[in-house]
Amino acid sequence: MAPRRLSLFGVESSDSDDDGFAHRTTTTPTSKLVLPPDFSEIDFTDDERMGDLREKPDLPADILRPRPYEDVAICDDTAIIPAPIAQYLKLYQIEGAEFLFEKYMHQSGAILGDDMGLGKTIQVIAFMTAAFGKTGDERDAKRMRKMRKEGEFYPKVLIICPSALMANWANELDRWGWWKVYKYHGNPAAKEEALSAAEKGRLEVMITTYTTYKNNQDTINDIDWDCVVADECHTFKERKSETCKAMNNLNAFCRIGLSGTAIQNKYEELWTLLNWTNPGALGPISQWKSSICVPLKIGQSHDATYSQLAKARRIATKLAKHLLPRFFIRRTKALIAHQLPKKSDRVIFCPLTEKQAEAYNNFCDSELLHVIRDSSTPCDCGSGKKSGYCCYGDVDDFGPWKNQVFPVLHTLQKLSNHLGLLLPSGTADPEKHEKELQRLKLAVPNDWKRLYEQRDNLNTFANAEFCGKWKVLKRLLDLWHKNGDKVLIFSHSTRLLKMLHKLFQFTAGYNLSYLDGSMQLDDRQNVVDEFNTDPSSFAFLISTKAGGVGLNITSANKVVVVDPNWNPAWDQQAQDRAYRIGQTRDVEVFRLISVGTVEEIVYARQIYKQQQANIGYNASVERRYFKGVQDQKDQKGEIFGLSNLFAPMKENVVLRDIVNKTNVAESRAGYEIAGLDLEASQEDGDSLALLDVDDPNAAMSQLAADIIDEPGAKRKLAKELAKKQDPVQAILASAGVEYSHENAEVIGTSKIETRISSRAQKAGNDTDHINELAFARGGSQVEAPLTDRSRNEIADDDAVDMEDGLGKIRYKFHPPLDVRKRQFCTMAKQFGYDDIAEFGMVVEGWTQEQRRDCLEKFYLGRRAKLAEKAG
Repeated sequence: MAPRRLSLFGVESSDSDDDGFAHRTTTTPTSKLVLPPDFSEIDFTDDERMGDLREKPDLPADILRPRPYEDVAICDDTAIIPAPIAQYLKLYQIEGAEFLFEKYMHQSGAILGDDMGLGKTIQVIAFMTAAFGKTGDERDAKRMRKMRKEGEFYPKVLIICPSALMANWANELDRWGWWKVYKYHGNPAAKEEALSAAEKGRLEVMITTYTTYKNNQDTINDIDWDCVVADECHTFKERKSETCKAMNNLNAFCRIGLSGTAIQNKYEELWTLLNWTNPGALGPISQWKSSICVPLKIGQSHDATYSQLAKARRIATKLAKHLLPRFFIRRTKALIAHQLPKKSDRVIFCPLTEKQAEAYNNFCDSELLHVIRDSSTPCDCGSGKKSGYCCYGDVDDFGPWKNQVFPVLHTLQKLSNHLGLLLPSGTADPEKHEKELQRLKLAVPNDWKRLYEQRDNLNTFANAEFCGKWKVLKRLLDLWHKNGDKVLIFSHSTRLLKMLHKLFQFTAGYNLSYLDGSMQLDDRQNVVDEFNTDPSSFAFLISTKAGGVGLNITSANKVVVVDPNWNPAWDQQAQDRAYRIGQTRDVEVFRLISVGTVEEIVYARQIYKQQQANIGYNASVERRYFKGVQDQKDQKGEIFGLSNLFAPMKENVVLRDIVNKTNVAESRAGYEIAGLDLEASQEDGDSLALLDVDDPNAAMSQLAADIIDEPGAKRKLAKELAKKQDPVQAILASAGVEYSHENAEVIGTSKIETRISSRAQKAGNDTDHINELAFARGGSQVEAPLTDRSRNEIADDDAVDMEDGLGKIRYKFHPPLDVRKRQFCTMAKQFGYDDIAEFGMVVEGWTQEQRRDCLEKFYLGRRAKLAEKAG
């Protein structure tokens, strides 16, 4: 029998445990606890006038006080959150402050990973107040001086944050207490003053930025900091970055990180941050990759086997339930949902204009793109080497193809947004200018000269045929302007923002505001304040990176993300500028994606990353859309690899097809009911016909047609919803948009996937199932190899046992078009609609989740009827 050991998750396991979580290195908190300063022997002359002492925070009387005016003891009465502060804290905030204090007390570290808007800053200040032994009144201003005078221990805290948040930290510390704060930033004299105060014990808190710390780390680390707080700690998520290396050198007994997006791109980022808080506690990165990263990613593949899926779900549960709680605490906005209005996050798939599409395909058909796209295919010289590393290492006029990957990718992103972005900028150096001109020639070989000569002409930027998204955006803005809404428009391209600014001025004359990274922090805040207070201000164009954090723009109730970012956190943070505490109106978010272009890959990667993050945080059972596996060379699938990134434009909506095919795969596996045709025709016999996923319009109609299962209240509600959405639907239709969805519909748990995962875990080591694809019983997105057992089951008249006691059911795929039309008309009449078009509008008004839930109910009833008839 294999010897027992303590695994990384703190549960017993054997050496043969295939999860491989050996506890190779460990850091143990010091046995000497760090307690708050003891003021029992300190004389405060104000004691006799306690009733006259001012307290902080001094908030308006109408501010909610969630609890009584009482001190709150934390960590078994080791410390106190004083009543003046505690009265304003919600229970989860007290728990967060206690979690941080417990780590500080043991001189370890942790990450506070709450969503934006849950008050991470306030929780840190509450923890610090307890750690410093403060009472929330004027005496706190004297504590440092009195303790230093007596030569007693008194803490020092270093706060490191993005530059945009420095002022916010200083303001919040002042609002919630009496703190001696210095900023280590800016001119040398100011930095020297702050450092001198730290050395002499004349400060409680020093605030600096990541860049300033990195450039002055040796000097700052001469100070023995009792605690460091790293706000937006995902700033140093890249393990090999210079900022991360500098942060790992910090001289502090306790390290606390704050981030609502600790997992942004991959699980390795989480290791980097957790390892920073508790160096060595998780073992080496190689172990983390093999034990966590790889199995979680492989198990999330659409083509995962039962064994791979079961292992991934098991590891995710251990990670979320056993490991993370030691170092990581995360709560979501669901805790404050009752305090926020509603938010929709709609993804609009916009068609390119004819000129855009032609330019996009011209560029994709160039020799440069062919060489890059085919770089991993066997070379035609017969050497056996890959072409990009043999005869096609260089491209005429461009040099090594490897040096062109990122410029080409940027070019495709430009083509997806505005043709004018291809024109060389006037500030480019000669070499860069020439390369940009060459790429322009590839995209518009017959028209490049005229465009180049007119590159500074306003008409070039205002040409609606250069920007397919403009047709959608302009119509939406006209609607919102009439309705008195205010709009935030985000893009990570400042050049695109400036083009849109000119377009708006040229065609609409809106009252506009503008913000990008070139502006000073004070100027940015002034622009925000003006937009929030000026009723005539309508649209605010904002650089995603510069305006993604630190800004409160709750006067806006519409948000447009013009171009998707590779990192989903950037787009989410942009939305949070408007959707936060203080917002009084419902917020609508519209993300614009160009159909069939690299932007679909970018957005698909966002979905992939969001799903991975949900799995890492809370073991969410996410739907398995994608065959590709990140960082696996032999599993590029449909969203990874150069061949996917640089593929020619597709006429269809790629992501819609992936989602639909996943629905079908789940259906045929015996778990997904949604996606079936809505009525079995008499001509087809007693079987259920499955929708034709190759016909998107029919699929949309069929998926939602039986939502209105009662002619009364539900039908009335659906009609009202359809009418409410009608203006936007009409705008999208008039702009040629054929598909849109709510981002929340594709992210999150799935009941059907939960059943599949449960079956995988129950299969255990059953040799009949262990290597079988989890979707193999009913097919996948592609024809995948199947075991003999699964082949035999599928061959059985496509019959699937739904495990509901009604026996097997035969599905008939791709029913004839006339059958589908006849069924749709029948349904419209059945649900009380004489007007087929009106019924179609109701169908369009429902979300995918609503359709799936209601269709499941419908088909269970339909199956019962079929079973009764057969009996």
